[in-house]
Amino acid sequence: MKNANKPTTRLENRVQRQTQILDAARACVRVDGFAASLSRIAAQASMSGGHIYQYFETKEAIMIALCERDFEDFMLQMSHFGQHVASDRLAVIEALSSEIMSLFSHDRSALTLEIIAEAERNPKFLDLVLRADERIRSAFRTIIEPLLRGLTRQEIDERAETLLVMARGLAIHMCMRPASDYHLLAATFKFTLRGVLSAKSDDPEREGLR
Repeated sequence: MKNANKPTTRLENRVQRQTQILDAARACVRVDGFAASLSRIAAQASMSGGHIYQYFETKEAIMIALCERDFEDFMLQMSHFGQHVASDRLAVIEALSSEIMSLFSHDRSALTLEIIAEAERNPKFLDLVLRADERIRSAFRTIIEPLLRGLTRQEIDERAETLLVMARGLAIHMCMRPASDYHLLAATFKFTLRGVLSAKSDDPEREGLR
């Protein structure tokens, strides 16, 4: 029985070590950006560089795993919005404008900016950002589509894209101004959402046919 439990124990230990390394990498990125050295990450994790290589082949692999972990956590929080899909427009506006703020702490926003900056230099990170954007865009589309019946697919896609741009802009704002008034930002987000989630078509000719 003990032998049967060993693989699980080793797996749990490996996951714990990887988490330890990624937490250390996140702290180092906050100070040095993606230029943070492996030796600095190892010191932050209280491990040797050689020990880290047992869990990640390269520093780049650590950074990619860090970005992927943060994104998956973001998507997990985004999934809470799914419960509002069948609700009315006002409920969705209220939920998005209040809950979206919890997704953009200064710490997360700072990491987001580092990822975007690295994407300009490294195709692997650019691919990661593009894939992440598509999943977020799709999540927004799933939330708003039931509220926009009668609009064209293109119009719905444009509004989902607007939400993505708003979210990205909010991340940048929170990074540059961490002391911002959350209530004010939520109210601003709500004001903009009313326009984005309007059932009125952007096409005057199409609207005139109704």
